[in-house]
Amino acid sequence: MRMEVNQYLRWAYREAAHAVCLYREVYPERHGSRLYERIRDRKGHGKAIGAVARHLAEATFYIWMKKEIYRNPVLRKGPSREV
Repeated sequence: MRMEVNQYLRWAYREAAHAVCLYREVYPERHGSRLYERIRDRKGHGKAIGAVARHLAEATFYIWMKKEIYRNPVLRKGPSREV
């Protein structure tokens, strides 16, 4: 997340991202859980927490702007990556 944002909101979104990390095994189908796992595998825990926090902040912004409820993005069925 950017450094020049409200520090309290930044802290709150990072705490929410940590909650996503803690409950990812309980809710593996949620978009935040899948995002965390995908980024963590490539770049590590810290970057994954930042990515999830940013996703939550962007989702909040668009929910407020469009005045709609949040809907999890649809899981895309792509080609299998089995080796």
